[in-house]
Amino acid sequence: MDDENEILNVLKDIFEECSWEVRVATNGKEAIGICREFDPSVIISDIQMPDMDGLAFLEKVFEGGKDTPVILLTAFRDAEKMQRAWESCVYDFVDKPFQSDKIVALVDSAREFGSEYVRTARRRFQKIRSAKRTVF
Repeated sequence: MDDENEILNVLKDIFEECSWEVRVATNGKEAIGICREFDPSVIISDIQMPDMDGLAFLEKVFEGGKDTPVILLTAFRDAEKMQRAWESCVYDFVDKPFQSDKIVALVDSAREFGSEYVRTARRRFQKIRSAKRTVF
């Protein structure tokens, strides 16, 4: 999901050249609908979106225990947003502009290891959150 058509088209072309089935969305609502209908193996989303930012989208993706790896695109590294994304079990970040070979390698990795990473990260952060609530 990205609100910039040029980036959407580039990503679509890159992954279709790899013979992967690709769906694109220009906003969060549309992307959530696609995720529900097609159950993607990997999701790439921009972190800055007009109707729903990548963090809110990430939370929606993981509702109900889904473990689809999500890669967030960003043009501006914001430490607070990145921390929230890690705690929400994002698979990784990609800076814009990106190199096509690196994003393909990252998506390949996410397809192979991403679901297990998300499950493990979710357990780890649940333990951390539980520990923060315990006061001595």
